[in-house]
This record gives sequence, structure tokens and C-alpha cells, in this order.
Amino acid sequence: MTDIDLWGGMDTVAPSEPNPFDPGTEEHAAWQRQEDEARADVLAARRKQRQDEETERQLTLIRARHAAEKVWAEEQAALAKAAADDAARVHDGATFLLDLPPTPPALWGKGEDILWARGEALMIAGPQGVGKTTIAGQLLRAVAGLHHEVLGFPVEPCDQRVLYLAMDRPEQARRNLGRMFAGNADEREFLADILRFWSGPPPSDFAADPAALLRLAQQHGADVVFVDSLKDAAVGLSKDEVGAGYNRARQLALAEGVQLIELHHVVKNGADGGKPNNINGIYGSTWLTSGAGSVVLLWGEPGDPVIDFMHLKQPMNEVGPLKVLHNRETGISEVYHDEDTDVVALARRCQSTGISAAEAARCQFSVEKPTKAQVEKARRHLHRLVESGLLVFKPASEEGKGGRGNGDRWFAVAPASWMSDSEPSDNRYGE
Repeated sequence: MTDIDLWGGMDTVAPSEPNPFDPGTEEHAAWQRQEDEARADVLAARRKQRQDEETERQLTLIRARHAAEKVWAEEQAALAKAAADDAARVHDGATFLLDLPPTPPALWGKGEDILWARGEALMIAGPQGVGKTTIAGQLLRAVAGLHHEVLGFPVEPCDQRVLYLAMDRPEQARRNLGRMFAGNADEREFLADILRFWSGPPPSDFAADPAALLRLAQQHGADVVFVDSLKDAAVGLSKDEVGAGYNRARQLALAEGVQLIELHHVVKNGADGGKPNNINGIYGSTWLTSGAGSVVLLWGEPGDPVIDFMHLKQPMNEVGPLKVLHNRETGISEVYHDEDTDVVALARRCQSTGISAAEAARCQFSVEKPTKAQVEKARRHLHRLVESGLLVFKPASEEGKGGRGNGDRWFAVAPASWMSDSEPSDNRYGE
């Protein structure tokens, strides 16, 4: 039987052709080479993938080790700093009790008349519109190094920067403070470097987050912070837990060398419906004033050019009471003297008889019947005027009188003996 010719018919045998995939042919060899190369490429890719995976794994381990080392170093640095801070706050008994300076280092004040002591917060309290921000602005200029004194008392400048937290009506505070710096336009670069102002509410409630005040100061490189005002720094100041929380924030900042001035308000009415005459007139929890080193009360009606200045809590001597005159155009204040309120002027009018401590108290505190405490305060004030060379003291024994100092008299010194040549003729005592 013959094969069928698929192309042309019967009885034709198909041509015999070699199979290209048969081993030994050139085609098969070329195909085998391609297969081998492809297989080698796949194996190389797999090896590279494994190498890349191992490299990434090693890199991950190295990164983790470096991150752990960084965290460890930070933890050790924090522990070392905490230990150093603790060591700085721990003193042996002899050092703590015996190595005391004669007077606290004053940031605002001189001698024993200190209104603001280093390491102790100063609170300036008063009703609305009596010049709390005005006094604070003058202290701001002084700690920035643009002025040397406020109300006749020298002020120490800051070492780093000043941060003013303008949380209570910031735009109004900006206008008020702006008047005091209007003459410093040529020092724009200096003001840009030395002062920082925070406008509006704080980043967190200082009573709920006591470390926030210190963080804010450190963030801006400030070693003096003005808190304007306390009611905006913490909510609910009448509650003891809030007052204690804010005091914690205050003490943390002070412990790290941040000096504080706080503006605050008073209760709506004093004990008799009028001017508060003691620390209880300050609004809020007792921990607010208990934690402050000095508390000053300003009193008057909103817009009064002359207001009362009382030192309710003192680091050393009580300063004042004073009458303070605000210059509404310049924003600068000065101690106001007249013959009705100045003890030295009263002694000069009574040159032949002198004045007693009770008479000085009536003049100093503007009362008809001074309390025993007011008389004693007046007596201390009179003795300081003697030390300053403004008065002469004659005890009761020299007048032939007794009665526990009731006969003590103070006399004004003749003007020529105590006025310096450099003092202007229209000095503060009316000469």
C-alpha cells in the first residue's frame, strides 16, 4: 500500500526533512544555549533578590541599632540632667541655712526695698483700667535693657530674652505697650531679637499642664516671662486645685531660672465694699498669692491719672504705699508727691515740733485713725528716711516723755544739708 500524496495525489512519497529539535542539530544547540542563558538569568535574578533582601534586613538591623543608641543616649542625658538638677536643688544644712546674702537679690528694688526678688514671682493686681499693663510695660522696657528704673527703683535687665504672654485683649495691650516703645524705632533690630510676644490664649491650660509655662519659655529662649493675665493662663482660679496647679507651673519655671511677672485682678469689692487693704482682696485661690514672692496692688477708678500703689506682700521691706501718676501720652509712670501725702513734706511743715509715728501713718495711709499695724509700718518708714538722711530722730527720752515710744518725734533735715548739688531745685519735696 502506497502513501497518499497530500500535496499532489496518490503513490507519491513525502520528502524526508531533519527535525530541528533533534539532539545534535545546530538548531537544537542554539535553542539549548538560549534555554541555559534564560535559566542563568533567572538564577542570577533570584540570587540578587536574596542579596537585596539580606542587605535590607542588615540595614534595618543597623538602623534599629542606631535608633536604639540615640534613644538610649537621650534617656541617659535626661537622667544626667535630672540628677544634675536634683543636685543643684539639694544643699547641706550649713550652706542652706548660714550662707545667706544679707538681702535677696533684687530684680526691681534697692537695698531692703525690694518689689521683685530673683527666683520669686511678682504679682501686680488691681481692678480694670488702673494701669497694670502700663506698669508692666515699663518693667518690660527695663528688663529689655532700654531703661534703668521704674518708679524710682532700679531694674535688672534680662540675660536672654523676654517673653510677653499677651493673652488678655492682645490688641489693646499692643496699643498700650506700643506707646512706650515708639521712641525706639531706631532699635528695631534689637527689639526683634530681645522681645517675643505670644498673642491670645496659651497653647494649654497652665494649671492642667504645669510644664507648659516652662516649655513655652524655653521654646523662645526667654529667662523673663510676663503673664498677662492669670485669668487667661488657667481657667477656674477660684478653685484650690486650679490655684495649686498654676502655682506648680510657676514654681517649675522659677526653679529653672525663669523670672515671672503676673498681672491679676482683685475681688469686686473689698471687705467694706471699697479698696482691699490686705492680701485677701486678690481674686482666686489662696495658692495664687501664697506662691508669689511679692504682691503689689494698684487701686483707683478706670482712667484715673493718679492711683494708689500698695505693697501687700514683700520679700523684705514694705515699699510705700505710694501715689503713682500715669502719663497717658507717653505711658510712663512716676511717684506722685504732694504736701498732703508726703511724710517728709509734712515733717518740713512741722519743723518746730516734728511728727509722730501716728501722724506719719495718718499721712501715709490717708486714714483718720490708723491701726497699730499701720503706725508700726509708718515707724519703720520713718527710720528708713532717717537712714537716708531726710529726717532726724529724737526719741521720747530726749523730750522727757515715756509711753513705749509714743513720744518719739521725727524732724526734717534742713534742705541745704541733704540736697546734693546735682539735684534740681524743683525736687520731689517741693524745694
